Amino acid sequence: MRAAGRIIEKLFSRKAIAILLLCLVISGCSTRFLYNQLDSFVVWKVGGLVSLESDQKAELKQRVGDQLEFVRMNEMPQIASGLRDTALEIETKRMTAEMVDRRYQESIELIDKVMLGIVPIAEWFLLSLSEEQVDELFESLEEFNQEMYEEYSGRTPEERRKNRDKSAVKFMQRFTGRLNDDQKLLITDSLASMDDASEQWIEYQREWQRRFRELIVNPPPTEQFRAELTTLFVYPRSFHTAEYRAVVDANRHIFYEMFAELVNGLSDKQRSRFVDKLEGYAEMVAALAEN
Repeated sequence: MRAAGRIIEKLFSRKAIAILLLCLVISGCSTRFLYNQLDSFVVWKVGGLVSLESDQKAELKQRVGDQLEFVRMNEMPQIASGLRDTALEIETKRMTAEMVDRRYQESIELIDKVMLGIVPIAEWFLLSLSEEQVDELFESLEEFNQEMYEEYSGRTPEERRKNRDKSAVKFMQRFTGRLNDDQKLLITDSLASMDDASEQWIEYQREWQRRFRELIVNPPPTEQFRAELTTLFVYPRSFHTAEYRAVVDANRHIFYEMFAELVNGLSDKQRSRFVDKLEGYAEMVAALAEN
């Protein structure tokens, strides 16, 4: 899933949150150290996109740090629980597409909660920008978009398919160890049966950005501003057309079926590795929540 929108939203996006959580659980004993550095990392990333005054940097760091602490205390236990439950389901050898869907929906609900906590930070930050800073922000935004669109649109369907297949197999092997040829074929055949929604995705990104820019350049009264920002950050799916949503949902369910079949067919060694990985991640996240 690509993140909805660019630049600022990219830093606080649904995809960014998911990647952040994954990075935390694979970082081993350094998890707590890395988590404590995230506020500084966010400020550094934002500063690379728009020039900030010292007071803006200090305030942003404080607000991000407070929100990260809230997430650590209130959301990390739920993440740990979800990882343990998934490990148990994989261990039973009776994974179903419905189970995978349930875990996905739980993840979406969790990310929605985290994003709701980020909205006030983004609201303060965006409204604190001067006209010059807003101009700089959207100059950076346009440069980033052009690079992304040219790279993504410039690839042929065959190139996109190969990259997708390679990434999917590589990601799964992080958990299972080496997959055999039949297992790899199961993944690639399932991906091949999905509809290519690349052009629809790009149009969706552009529509999100148009709304985002209009909101920042011509901000409405405070309550309306926050409501529209919440829709953009937390509920970007509301901008999907019915046709695009149907394609995305169909592709997702193809993935569910493939994942359940793959997991149920793992060797004992692969299954043990997968379960051990998830349980280890759960322990690290739980320890992070307790410290």
